[in-house]
Amino acid sequence: MPDKKVIPLDDRIPALQSQRKKRANRRLIFYLTFFFLLILFVVYFQSPLSHIRHITVEGAEHVDERWIVDESGIKIGNSMWNIDKEEAMTNIHQLEEVADVHIERSLPSTIHITITEHERIAYVDKNGRYIPVLENGTILTEQSVSHIDAEAPILHGFSDETLLRTFTEELSKLGDGVANRISEVHLTEQLAKNGEVHLYMTDGIEVISTIASFSEHMATYPGVAQEIDPNEPGVLHMKMSPYFESFEVESEDEEQME
Repeated sequence: MPDKKVIPLDDRIPALQSQRKKRANRRLIFYLTFFFLLILFVVYFQSPLSHIRHITVEGAEHVDERWIVDESGIKIGNSMWNIDKEEAMTNIHQLEEVADVHIERSLPSTIHITITEHERIAYVDKNGRYIPVLENGTILTEQSVSHIDAEAPILHGFSDETLLRTFTEELSKLGDGVANRISEVHLTEQLAKNGEVHLYMTDGIEVISTIASFSEHMATYPGVAQEIDPNEPGVLHMKMSPYFESFEVESEDEEQME
């Protein structure tokens, strides 16, 4: 067998010393970096650098952003790390139009508030002012507007608050495919006695339906409407068994009686 190469100890000592020196240098750099970062954290937390300087709000379409910030209890100048996010989100949730809310910190000094609003599914006509109705059935009686900037039906004649709440709860159960096709909903004294409403649809068809089980009866409207000529005068009764009542037939019967 060939003889193994033998490296003298004197030749290995410089290499070992070099390795130890490199390890010591790396260890020193690590400790210095850690110490430097620790100082930075202490300075950050103990100085105005950690104070809130910006509060942003996203997702607010109808709710005033100032209301959201005020309800949160978060203020400019507060410490970024002393705020209670859960409490702030609970406070914002108390606003009737807020469906969901999320709060996050963004270094060095910004708080981001993101909300999701309840959809406005209808507007109640009150002397030329329009009161929003939310998808959860909430009626914003204190937030009337002079014009409507959303595709939602207008409710006329709903002076009885009980009937209004019953109907809006039913309306909120409708899918967008049907709800978006309702232009106006009218309630007269006679209709109220019968528990009915008169609808004007965006496709030109007039509909009579019941307040009770309204969402159930109107669910089949798209399919039924396909069989109706919108140019034919009459009204579509969307009840347990839908049927179309033609006004032309009534006119012909009246002429024959004369």
